Amino acid sequence: MRFRHYAVGWAIGLVFLLGFLWRPVAMAQDFPTAHWPQDRRLKWEAVEKMLLEEYRVCAEHCGKDRGCLDRCEQVRRSRLEREYKSMAGETAGPSHIQEDIQRHPSCPYCGMDREKFSHSRMLILYEDGSEVGTCSLHCVGVELALKIDQTPKALMVGDYNSRKLIDAEKAYWVLGGSKPGVMTSRAKWAFENKGDAERFIQENGGELVSFDEAMRASYEDMYKDTKMIRDRRKAKRMQQHTHQ
Repeated sequence: MRFRHYAVGWAIGLVFLLGFLWRPVAMAQDFPTAHWPQDRRLKWEAVEKMLLEEYRVCAEHCGKDRGCLDRCEQVRRSRLEREYKSMAGETAGPSHIQEDIQRHPSCPYCGMDREKFSHSRMLILYEDGSEVGTCSLHCVGVELALKIDQTPKALMVGDYNSRKLIDAEKAYWVLGGSKPGVMTSRAKWAFENKGDAERFIQENGGELVSFDEAMRASYEDMYKDTKMIRDRRKAKRMQQHTHQ
């Protein structure tokens, strides 16, 4: 009898635990994101993860109090709906491809216009839901070096031709060539399609490399590029001072 009593108690506890774990996850289907751009989908996943963790903390404090669990779920559901409506509104309209430019109009490190350099711009999405938009791979290198304890969830880059944000790690990168680079003397361009990258190389030179190779080249060029940028800006300030 005692064994049966423990078995029944264990079964009830297991059912409760499964209900606790399954319940919030099942609601993900209520928020379709397949039509969203990739950077927005990744940010939504980070929001879902954060709210799920908050729900689980709330549920732990509730114990087996069903009313308390319902209130935790109501709060989570309300926040999910609010966040979803906000993000869905941002993706509406024909300009959704460059919505990141509206959120980050200029690079935080060099101040350059990200719309003007949308063909080289990048967007970092961190696991905590925060994001940083830069003008180029050069400034992404600066950002990642300064925030070494933050883990990127995704790295996005503007396709050289379409200027659409694509997965930087899956892109086909062209290193070097005759086209002047952005914030670097050795250009680094990203392409969604391998054929586009190969045509670019035929017309402008350069070599086809992976993202890791392009990133490594960016760090190798960092001192030289930083010095070049500093010297150019110093010369520009002196020229402006002379004209005054």
